[in-house]
Amino acid sequence: MESAVLQVLRETLSPDEGVRNHAEAQLKQLFSLPGASSSEMPGTSADPGSDGGLSLARILSAQEVDLAQRQITGVLLQQYISKHWSPISTSFEQPVVPPEVKGQIRPVVFQLLSDPQRKVRMAAAFALSTLATYDWPDDYPDLLSQLVALLSSGSPDGVHGAMRVISEFVKNDLSEDQLLPVVQDLVPALLAVLGSPQVHAPSTRAQTVHVFRQVIRMLETVKEEHPAAVKHALDQIAPVWMGAFKALLAGDAAGEVQANWENLGIRIEIFRTLITLQSAFPKILLPEIPSFLHLSLSTLSTLFPLFTLYYLSTADEAHEPPSPTSDVGFVAPKMDIDDLACAAFDFLTPIARTHKAAPELVVEGTATGVLQGLVETVLGYTQVTRENEEEWMEDVNAFVMDEDEELEVYGVRVVGHDLIGSLIDKYPRPTITILQAETQRIVSDSPALRAGGNPDWWKPLEAALALIGGVAVDIRNILDEDVEKGSEKSFDVQYLFDQVVPGLLNQTETPFLQGRAFVFASQFATLLPDALAGQYLAAAVQALESGGVKIPVKLSAVKTIKNFCRFVPADLLKPQSGKILSLLIPLLEQATGETLYLLLETIRAVLALDQTLLTPQSVGPVADTVYAVWEKYNTDPVLTAIVEEFVESLASQPHIVPSLVHALAPKLTAAITTPTTDETVHIPGEAVQLANALLRSRGGPLEEELVASVGKGVMRLLRATDDTEVIQHGMIHLTLVVRKDCDKLIQWRDNDGSNGIAAIVTLLDRFLSPAFSESGGIFVGELIMHLFRKAGGAIGPVLPDLLRAIVGRLAVAKLPSYIQSLALPFAYLFCTEHTTQTLDLLSQFSVPMPDGTERNALDVVLSAWCEMSDVYSGSWNIRVSDLGMVKLFALPDPRLSHIIVKGDLIISDANRNTIITRSRAKTTPNQYTQIPFQVKALKLVLKDLQALGSGKGIANKPDLDIEEDDGVSGVEAVELWGSGPGLDLDEEWDDDDPLGDGVGEFDYLSSWLDQGGGADTDAQDDDEDLKSDPIAQIDLAAHLTEMLRQCYASNANGMHEMVGALTEVEKGILRGVLTL
Repeated sequence: MESAVLQVLRETLSPDEGVRNHAEAQLKQLFSLPGASSSEMPGTSADPGSDGGLSLARILSAQEVDLAQRQITGVLLQQYISKHWSPISTSFEQPVVPPEVKGQIRPVVFQLLSDPQRKVRMAAAFALSTLATYDWPDDYPDLLSQLVALLSSGSPDGVHGAMRVISEFVKNDLSEDQLLPVVQDLVPALLAVLGSPQVHAPSTRAQTVHVFRQVIRMLETVKEEHPAAVKHALDQIAPVWMGAFKALLAGDAAGEVQANWENLGIRIEIFRTLITLQSAFPKILLPEIPSFLHLSLSTLSTLFPLFTLYYLSTADEAHEPPSPTSDVGFVAPKMDIDDLACAAFDFLTPIARTHKAAPELVVEGTATGVLQGLVETVLGYTQVTRENEEEWMEDVNAFVMDEDEELEVYGVRVVGHDLIGSLIDKYPRPTITILQAETQRIVSDSPALRAGGNPDWWKPLEAALALIGGVAVDIRNILDEDVEKGSEKSFDVQYLFDQVVPGLLNQTETPFLQGRAFVFASQFATLLPDALAGQYLAAAVQALESGGVKIPVKLSAVKTIKNFCRFVPADLLKPQSGKILSLLIPLLEQATGETLYLLLETIRAVLALDQTLLTPQSVGPVADTVYAVWEKYNTDPVLTAIVEEFVESLASQPHIVPSLVHALAPKLTAAITTPTTDETVHIPGEAVQLANALLRSRGGPLEEELVASVGKGVMRLLRATDDTEVIQHGMIHLTLVVRKDCDKLIQWRDNDGSNGIAAIVTLLDRFLSPAFSESGGIFVGELIMHLFRKAGGAIGPVLPDLLRAIVGRLAVAKLPSYIQSLALPFAYLFCTEHTTQTLDLLSQFSVPMPDGTERNALDVVLSAWCEMSDVYSGSWNIRVSDLGMVKLFALPDPRLSHIIVKGDLIISDANRNTIITRSRAKTTPNQYTQIPFQVKALKLVLKDLQALGSGKGIANKPDLDIEEDDGVSGVEAVELWGSGPGLDLDEEWDDDDPLGDGVGEFDYLSSWLDQGGGADTDAQDDDEDLKSDPIAQIDLAAHLTEMLRQCYASNANGMHEMVGALTEVEKGILRGVLTL
């Protein structure tokens, strides 16, 4: 059998296409019959014990077979296992491998883990780890013990093969029963391999640390469910591994790396594992922080000369870093010193803030040598590398991306700056004092380095300016504090502007330093006198205009202009804004990617700051150019989002809006009504989003062509499309039109003579159909609510039928966001003058339910609303829901007292202190109490009062903003330090008052209300249309409080009796409300 299969495998490599195709067909035929006799394959003799997969395993183990053919065999064996081993495989194909054949294949593959050929071991490891996913532990119970034995064998080949299996093995989610044997048996064996450098390759040893990290992650995932077991496991393994890590990091890093470059991988994995421990189990690491702090700094300092040689230097004697020779990409995607620096900085950033690190960094307010060393190390490792220079000169988009402060592409510069930011946050003045001294030293050393012919003389200076600019916000804040206190400046920025930056603006032979100087000036623009800021801005414009300036400098000049727009007044920009626009607009047609993003964002910033720059006559060409960019790149989600922001910004300038609409409306209409093909299917939806940007920030009235052309196109699109996202954006568009200029909709006529409101109502019939996608209709409620607000009498005739349709859809809705949306229009009607009319209508009819029964419409609406009201987002939506809820709570309508809704969660053994997964929720669903609607309404109003007051004027609450970030949670802090004094009860409370004399937690409500509680704003707060609505004029917190006090004073609807149904927390909130 094996010889026939081997012959077929050889034929798959034949140069003759016919031979190859025939061989591949034979293999497909054979492997579609697992467990079948070899006689199924033409040209083979019958062998009842034979199987295609077993033949592959035997060929893979045959030492006499050519290595290339064994490799191909390994690939086919993996495919065979993936397709035929288990029905739960995502790529499974019938038939399944019989159990007796599996039993023959497993030992053959396991033996191959010790094969002398590394590529064969790797193929076997992948195959074994795949089948182990399905078989262990039930059908392959001795796998783990076999792997542990192989790890303990001392055979480098066997250990290497075993590690490959284990690495894949631990990626799978293991149950507690599976995880504990891994911790008890496997982890100690891994540690023995790690501690045997004379026997095992660095890549294998590094992989043991990687596997240990995976085990820590698995322990983290089960620590909530099995805290005792996880603690026991960590008590066993953590101390010995921490000791091993310290011993390894204490070695001569430079010597080890020079001896074998792959030793880097061990240290990289150690730091990444320490990061995981710090995140998952910080208390374990806490006692070791001083040691690891010193070891991290020592490692980085020792390796810096090699980093300079291999990565920074452009001198003739500079070298390329060595490449790993074994298991490339196995331990890590890449293995360089900057990867180690990233891992070390990532580790140091959080631990530097802990109280254990504090004495190592600062003593009596003065920086230690360790803090000094950290700042020096970050400055060294964040220099521009040789690879950066080459890539940035060849790829302008890479330069823009790497230097984008908002994007922050992960790399050693970004994480190094994060570390310094963390140090400044924790130890502000000691850190920036060191930064000041180091910068002055670099400045003073630069002339000598340059004069000595060092081609990299500029790199330390550029790194210093980049770092200072990167923490510019922190430095500006500290300088502001210095001014307030009348103390000496902690950082002398003026020195840099007087002595350093001006001379660098013309440093054309070092473009990255020259560009950095421009950007640096813009980062501290708020500290510059207006005249000096204007000079720097003019210099940036000149650099942009000059033909002799290199591309990186021009891009830095663009970024500088963008920054200046953030920090300087419009009057400072105006003398240059026209020239800036004339220079940047033509570049849009040539630019791509990140450079195009930067140009668009800069133009938008200039136009937003100088709103006199564009006129009704000049806005059209700008809009045409930007639309052409959108049309060319509308498959790029970043670009389309930027263009939408651009258009929205222009549309906020009333004097140019009509011309802007005139320029864009015909183009948008054509795009929205584009016949869709595979290539154009995305265009209508993207065009609707761009049309929404044209509407969102502006006021009314709207231009007739915007409603008659774009609006009509959107309605036409919504009648036909089934694309969920397009439908959502289309509903948003119609909602905006209704809100901005409903009169235009009423006046507009469709081809059949119906007006815009009638056309929307026709669409609502589709949106509320039981067959319509719930996810597509999540904005239908807001559309209907605003129709109620704006359409007035125009929608009156269809209102009863519309409400019936909403309730009918609500009765069968399943998606929470859709239910929430459908309930919102009723909340609006309840909080307005239509309360009684709406209650009367809902009480008069019933709707069919999914179980075949019928249910009163009022019952359906109130149940759905109560269930969703506490998860509304947006201040306006929350306001509408709260006002409607408190109004019905106070309303003396007996129909409301008979409605029963879902109450509080019933705590049981099944859900107490338990994480509820989806599978558990299905098998053991939570149970809730059933309570009267008005009790639920009271609970919801109290909850929203608490949410409105959270964090504002809180008195007698524990300060959970723990200064040292030692991984102690707020809950743990309360347990440690207590929850603060309770509420001093009002002496006027009667002994028989239903609220009793329990301790309350919400005495801060008074101070919160006095300070204008609930004043936080969101996008809905800034909406001019919503701000002008009478509902927005109501002081929500004061209104809810007054309503509850009036109801309690009059015992409206038996409010006193409702108190017994409140939780202690809710009673505390109510007590705080009533005792203001």
